[in-house]
Amino acid sequence: MAGSMVYRLRVGSLDDPYMQRFRQAMDKMQAIGDKRGYNHIAGFHGVPDWDCWHHQINQHNPRVRARLFLPWHRAYLWWLEQAMQDQVDGTALPWWDWTTQRGVPASYAAPKVGSNRNSLYNSRINLPEVKPPVNRFTTRDPGRPSALPTPRHVETLLDESDWGTFSDGLESVHDDVHGWVGGQTGDMGQLDFAAYDPIFFAHHCMIDRLWYLWQTRHGKTRITPGLLDMELIPFGKRVSDLIDVEPLGYEYAASAAEINVGEAQHG
Repeated sequence: MAGSMVYRLRVGSLDDPYMQRFRQAMDKMQAIGDKRGYNHIAGFHGVPDWDCWHHQINQHNPRVRARLFLPWHRAYLWWLEQAMQDQVDGTALPWWDWTTQRGVPASYAAPKVGSNRNSLYNSRINLPEVKPPVNRFTTRDPGRPSALPTPRHVETLLDESDWGTFSDGLESVHDDVHGWVGGQTGDMGQLDFAAYDPIFFAHHCMIDRLWYLWQTRHGKTRITPGLLDMELIPFGKRVSDLIDVEPLGYEYAASAAEINVGEAQHG
């Protein structure tokens, strides 16, 4: 049921119960052709809606510059997770820790599960309203695993106490992983279609987790005050609603955390 508390865990094998539940929800989401479905929600990010914030810019507000990358994508993850819970009770988004899982995780890399299609491997982009129309499955072109960000790189970011510096640095790391998965031909490397690839959300769940760990270390309220009242379209939330994840119905399970955050300081 949407609205219940869930614990987000690291991406596991397809045999893990929480991954089975997640894939079952993804199966159902990809089969829905209306506004409740995966194809529609993926379209918030790039084509056709262009609601996302990247590098302080939003396509609908080109004159406004604001560091809304982390809050907007937190709201985006929450929106999808709630929609998935409407399909399968207790569904939680998994996070892909590319600092230790050096490559596309096996649960996302397998085209099939037994004789059935694996909905974590790809999704169909179905956009008859755009010009030219798009109707195809997502693709990837991953690079060498050694090119992914390292634990040391992430620890350096988590030590940074300034919100702006941390946010910009984490967004840069985020960009690198998108480019790594997408390569020369894959959709993760294209802002237009990145969110249609199911691994997008495992990647962004890791990004959100790092913000969560940074907040645990430096304080939840460490953010530019002028951002707090800004609206995050189309989610019906303001930045102030996204500062604490617990009211959003999720936590990152401590037993799955692989990055040492030291002594937690709650603010």
